[in-house]
Amino acid sequence: MSNFSPKLEDADEKQLYYWVNEVAHSIASLASDELSRRISSKLQKTIENFNQESSKQTEKMIRLTWWIVGLTVILVLGLATQIFLAVYKF
Repeated sequence: MSNFSPKLEDADEKQLYYWVNEVAHSIASLASDELSRRISSKLQKTIENFNQESSKQTEKMIRLTWWIVGLTVILVLGLATQIFLAVYKF
């Protein structure tokens, strides 16, 4: 809930832009404030969505990194086994 009149809250963005650019200065500042409030609200939602998607991507990257670490350990163990077998000629 905001302090703006219901007329401003019910107006669409096209009307608000018109009021800001074409109508008397008394209502232009209120219309500008309402536009700013709406844009800030949209920006906040966009940032929240971005943060959620970024968190998902970060989790995937961490899992992938652990898979790479695991595979590297397996390769090193295989190499050590081959060296051991070559040195002791089993």
